[in-house]
Amino acid sequence: MTDPPAVLLAGFDVWPGPSAWARRMTEGVRASANRHRVLTLSLRSQTLPHTESLFGARVLRVPPCPGSLLEQVEAFGRAVQRQLDSDAHVLVHTADPLVGAVVLAHPRRPVLLYEARRLPSSELPLLLGRGRDAPVLEQALRRWERQCLAQATSVLVTTQTRVDEIRAGRRHGEVQLIPDGVEPGPLLPRVPGPLRIRHVGWDLSSSGLRVLLDALHVVGPGARLHLVQPRSKPWDLAVQREVGAAARSGAVTSGPPGALPGSWADVEVLSGLGRDGRAPAVLADALDAYARGHPVLAADSEAARADLPAGCTVFFPGSDGEALGEALAALGSDEDLLAQSGAEARAYVERRHDGARVRGLLRDLYRAHGAAPASWPLASGAWKPSMPAGWSGAPRPPGDRAPEGTDPGTPSGGFG
Repeated sequence: MTDPPAVLLAGFDVWPGPSAWARRMTEGVRASANRHRVLTLSLRSQTLPHTESLFGARVLRVPPCPGSLLEQVEAFGRAVQRQLDSDAHVLVHTADPLVGAVVLAHPRRPVLLYEARRLPSSELPLLLGRGRDAPVLEQALRRWERQCLAQATSVLVTTQTRVDEIRAGRRHGEVQLIPDGVEPGPLLPRVPGPLRIRHVGWDLSSSGLRVLLDALHVVGPGARLHLVQPRSKPWDLAVQREVGAAARSGAVTSGPPGALPGSWADVEVLSGLGRDGRAPAVLADALDAYARGHPVLAADSEAARADLPAGCTVFFPGSDGEALGEALAALGSDEDLLAQSGAEARAYVERRHDGARVRGLLRDLYRAHGAAPASWPLASGAWKPSMPAGWSGAPRPPGDRAPEGTDPGTPSGGFG
């Protein structure tokens, strides 16, 4: 029996992984598991195999090639081209302009669902990087982005702010608002003791680190600060030296995502600090904290206020370490305020970012754009789902929420 055309989720990113696009890939795959033929194409890290089966999808990975970032992007683009040449795809879902450009130029021209995030994963190394290739790659990415926004079958966004931005850019075609999904884990009681603060996001500069250290001084003795360093892009050498010097005090630690358990922090501070902060705080970086019942502190900006919920987010001047420290001290000294903010954060996630509802939205969208039922019987054992190493997702308690496959909250044919 001939397999139906596949749903392809592709991105210049490592999957599974902690980035916003990697989490979206997980939601897209889980939405389609055992319903459609699903393929993923992503970057390969040293600890991941070239190919495997996860959540019912066939996972294909491209090993990073030696050379500059430009050469790596070009190599990934060629891998996307080979994949489109070698198999039939009904649609491609991506957040990367380089993938979208390859799809739009391909003779078969499958449906392109382009996810217009504020910071696509392929742009992160560029925005943080240096070197002679940066202007060339930036020009290409901007050109590909404009092509995707103009020619994609559907543009997906995660916030109403992005809907308004895309419409203001004269996009006349379909724009779909599908929020990021998150699975709230068990709500654990706070461990008594001094305030534990975690800084998350991809942007940490020298001035941003100074803001955090000034705030830590205001909070007072005993407070702890953990700095999360993204795997995809090391900090600048100057920042690394400054972090090492700060760590000698014993109050500051750093490490990759997952170095400390999610329940460690009491509050989380988002990127975008300091005079040279390169991006506003974004909702995707805050969702895990909200899901764990932790309030978030974010540098004040129009974009941040538009995207982040007010009831569980504290806004402060992004270059003012004293103001950040006073806000942290107020939370740390008032257990009731900390608990109330955390409860509001959990309620917000359950109300707006429930993972089962988001998977239902993605399922409806894929079906509306031609995703065909899988050709194998569900009981045949083909593409048996498996869990990635380190997967922490737990099944829902019976009766907690609608089970998978019921498309909760989405009317049948809602994207038709």
